[in-house]
Amino acid sequence: MLAAVAATATVFAPAMAQDVPPPKSKDVVTVTVTGQGTDLEEAKNDARRKAVEQGAGQYIYSQSQTKDFVLVKDTVLSRSAGFVQSLEIISQRTTEDDVIEIKCKAVVSVQGIVDTWGVVTNLLEQMGRPKIMVSLTEKIGGVEQEDSTVQTRIENLLIKSGFLLVDKKQINAIDKKEIAAAIAENKPEKIQAIAKRYGAQIFITGSTNATPTGANLVHGLQVIGYGADGDIKCYRSDTAALMASQNGRANGFDQNARLAAKKSLEVMGERLGPAVLNDILRFWQDALEGRGEVILEVDKVENFAKFIKLRKELEKVKGVKSVNGKFANNVARFEIQSDARAEKLAERMVESVESVEITDVSQNVIKGTMK
Repeated sequence: MLAAVAATATVFAPAMAQDVPPPKSKDVVTVTVTGQGTDLEEAKNDARRKAVEQGAGQYIYSQSQTKDFVLVKDTVLSRSAGFVQSLEIISQRTTEDDVIEIKCKAVVSVQGIVDTWGVVTNLLEQMGRPKIMVSLTEKIGGVEQEDSTVQTRIENLLIKSGFLLVDKKQINAIDKKEIAAAIAENKPEKIQAIAKRYGAQIFITGSTNATPTGANLVHGLQVIGYGADGDIKCYRSDTAALMASQNGRANGFDQNARLAAKKSLEVMGERLGPAVLNDILRFWQDALEGRGEVILEVDKVENFAKFIKLRKELEKVKGVKSVNGKFANNVARFEIQSDARAEKLAERMVESVESVEITDVSQNVIKGTMK
């Protein structure tokens, strides 16, 4: 795939039981792998992922018949850099397709992989698989298309990794028009409400557009060129917070104009699809392990003095690292960095913050009211 990307596009971005014990004699192993990429950093990331797969191959294979294997595997591998203690480049070359290829010696922490695998597996059993809504608009020569080539690519990758998707056939015509308008106006908060209505914890939105770049004679035949631009963003449905952003450009060529446009969009999907998937996997592991931000919204806060008092009480809750807040219209909204997920943090608040009655707890949002 990488060779195909380099040749046709220029992109700017950035036995099987669950209780089989892992090998104990080799908690750290050294492996030799080859990584490829359109630049050196991408080649290093590819090498790290392959090193983790090779170094912990026996353990990963032992889990291959367990529940949610693909989602757990991809989630763990999205953190490959954290398990590679060192990466030494032995040799480097550029292929005929302008792909950077490196041969590396890597030191891999097998025990770290085993520990993380167990954490992700247990938390998935508690929380279930996440649901995602994908809504991209696509234009060819300024004409909006009914189906998006890049959206299909992203959806296929998400399904393969074990995520649940909102069926686009179930989204009614009114919602589709509102989503398209929100994308055009760059107002993700409008899409957020629709995503929550369809039960999605994450929504992906954005646009792709293929435009003609000109025609040239190749071996006596007229070849038409198209360039595709893409801008894709991922958001949390509970807070509309931006999780990740990917953008790029790709080229496609064919004697038929529409086929040239489609080829440019296909190359775009081949490049941006895996990048979007990796962003979501990294975010999902953070959410599973309770890292990141928890939002607390409290209504009926009478005045600013009580807002300040509440903020100080929250700073003393066990596991809270920092608290930032805003106060308006008798509503206090806090962004809390904590070592716990929302549910656990809410439990701690019940024990130590007597002034707030908790009324609702979702994945990373707590809602309450002042007593």
